Amino acid sequence: MQVPVANRSLQRKLSALFLLALLLPGLRAQKIAGEVPLDKSGNLETAQAAVSLAPEAMKSITANELKKQVMYFASEELEGRLTGTRGQILAAQHFAKAFESLGLAPLGDESGGDKEEGGSPSYFQSYDITLFKLERQGTGLFDATGKRVIENGAFFLYNALLKKGKQDYRVEGNLVFGGGIRGRDLEGLDLQDKILVVASPRRPRKRATVYTAMGEMFRFTPKLRSIGRKAKKAGAVGCIVLFREYDPALLQIANNTALWPGRPRVSRGHVKGITGMDRMFAGLSKDPVFVCAGKDAALILKRLNLEPDDVFRSNIEDRFIGQAKAKKFKLTAKAKIEHTKALNTVALLEGTHADLKKEAIVYSCHMDHLGLTMDGGAFYGADDNGSGSATVLEIAEAFAKLKGGERPQRSIIFLAVSGEELGLWGSAHYVKHATWDLDKIVANINMDMLGRNTKKVPQDAISVTPTNRHRSYNSLALEAAWLGKGLGLEMRNGDRFYQRSDHVNFAKRGIPIVFFCDDEHPDYHMPTDTADKLDYPKLERVARLAFLIGYRNAMRPEKPEAYGAQKDWFSAKDH
Repeated sequence: MQVPVANRSLQRKLSALFLLALLLPGLRAQKIAGEVPLDKSGNLETAQAAVSLAPEAMKSITANELKKQVMYFASEELEGRLTGTRGQILAAQHFAKAFESLGLAPLGDESGGDKEEGGSPSYFQSYDITLFKLERQGTGLFDATGKRVIENGAFFLYNALLKKGKQDYRVEGNLVFGGGIRGRDLEGLDLQDKILVVASPRRPRKRATVYTAMGEMFRFTPKLRSIGRKAKKAGAVGCIVLFREYDPALLQIANNTALWPGRPRVSRGHVKGITGMDRMFAGLSKDPVFVCAGKDAALILKRLNLEPDDVFRSNIEDRFIGQAKAKKFKLTAKAKIEHTKALNTVALLEGTHADLKKEAIVYSCHMDHLGLTMDGGAFYGADDNGSGSATVLEIAEAFAKLKGGERPQRSIIFLAVSGEELGLWGSAHYVKHATWDLDKIVANINMDMLGRNTKKVPQDAISVTPTNRHRSYNSLALEAAWLGKGLGLEMRNGDRFYQRSDHVNFAKRGIPIVFFCDDEHPDYHMPTDTADKLDYPKLERVARLAFLIGYRNAMRPEKPEAYGAQKDWFSAKDH
């Protein structure tokens, strides 16, 4: 719910007072008629006045425009925006085209392989990554005629596939059904030179969060490892595990341990082997397991003359066990390693003041997400982080619309990074190879997940870090709490996210930061994070708040101030 702006009488009085202040020598802070200085007491009326006196360009940030941007970032076309893949490159290009259309200057790499023709800097900043990919044409389960049995699937790969000259996996044999993975051992089954098929009777948790799903992942993955070992010990040449559906836990298992066509593993730099989470599942290295669910699982069961409703139950009947298909099938994976680059996109609006324009405020967001799911869908990432991406674009447009004396005195940098979901790669690269003097960056305003309402962060609230309880509490966060009142937004404690998004790489270099997010919700890191679930009027208010904080700090000569932990939001009066 919007808070009404200050009445006209109060607005006229405030405007007159600060217009007079402009004429007094030494008071350089108020460069725009009617600017309300930062009120460290958190007064509601002054917050409302400050919002009401914001430049008209701020009103170009609207719910409808934000929705259009989110719908693009979360569309099928962008395929979940996994770093280094087609979808993420499209997102980077979308930013670049928008920045160019707004007349913003490119601030990407000025050396190396990222120049546009003619030697001028581009909007892109690149860094090396390695994609370990499975080629669709040569990967999957095929019958004796070469016909693909299923459309999708996930291989739990082994390190041998990563060695030069050993990037193909191929086994051939009859399919044999071995029952449920919680059932009896495989003793007594003739599995020699055959492909074992087993089914999981587990019922998926419908309301699992990403954390409960990951907990299940860590408990369940050893079972998959055990199946692979048992199958190999019993003489099987391959192993397929079927699930009723791709529930949240299975999605997390696949996300962190598996490969399938359309979803490569991404490593930073030029590497030859598996890195990161894959090492945690090294026990799978000798016994790869092929996993699929849903319609694909039903297609395999059909080849065994079995029905999903008969198989996916707590106690699979013994009469199904040992059921085999005489014709041979081929289980194959054709892998390749591709050394390529991931992209950040960077643009500049130069300030107007002769000295202050050498300093900059950075607006940042990450454009990447988790990519495709193994069943042909995508992790759409509407809130995470289509919402932050849309916000940066709309804030950039608002700044570009400023005219004359309203244009910012400090420079404004707009930075969309990749690799956040993989370990804050893009922002780390930017800070290490900054295209602007880091000592001249006076603030970072970072946006990541802004459009949802949760119990912790309802419709009229947004979480922020650093709060007054944090050792890095500063005037940016105080200004957010104060101006938020004027926009009908209460600040909630988001300090547990201080280390978890791209702002932390700026904070490590001593740059004051403020970070906005909506906390986590049941669709966090799930395919159900879709554009229809966002509260766009709320997103509009958060975007306007972020714009106004950056704008006000770009117009005053003082840099953002560090306070340290305080007893409350508005107790930093002596600083």
